Amino acid sequence: MIQFLLGAWIAVMGAGISMQPLLNAQVASRAGHPIYGALISVFVSTCLMAVLVVAGRLPAPNLRELLAGPWWMWIGGMIGALYVLAALMATPRLGAATTVAIFIAGQLIASILIDHFALLGVPGHPIDLPRLIGVAMLAGGVVLIRWV
Repeated sequence: MIQFLLGAWIAVMGAGISMQPLLNAQVASRAGHPIYGALISVFVSTCLMAVLVVAGRLPAPNLRELLAGPWWMWIGGMIGALYVLAALMATPRLGAATTVAIFIAGQLIASILIDHFALLGVPGHPIDLPRLIGVAMLAGGVVLIRWV
């Protein structure tokens, strides 16, 4: 049951990701610049997470342990902010389906490389023919969605 609920939540969030850039573009348009749209979106996200921390009565993070981590772990936050900006700039021009398909293609390619080289703490899964066919099919899907 938990896996079903988690899957349903992810599906709903996937649908939300296709709407998020268009909503953020509305904010950007009213605020006067795409960076403001991204900034406001990330700020709202931060406020929501703060509410969840308080509501969940979570203890403060271990700052010593946090600051002892590798420098590159902070890139995740930068990726999130730049994803929001890229999505809100691309979606009105390319359409929701094309933008999401390109994001997924990029995620899949990076994920296959992360798995193959066992990066960032994941177990290794070598690149094989079925995975390469999957990437090719997704790339073909992007072409069909956008240009056919």
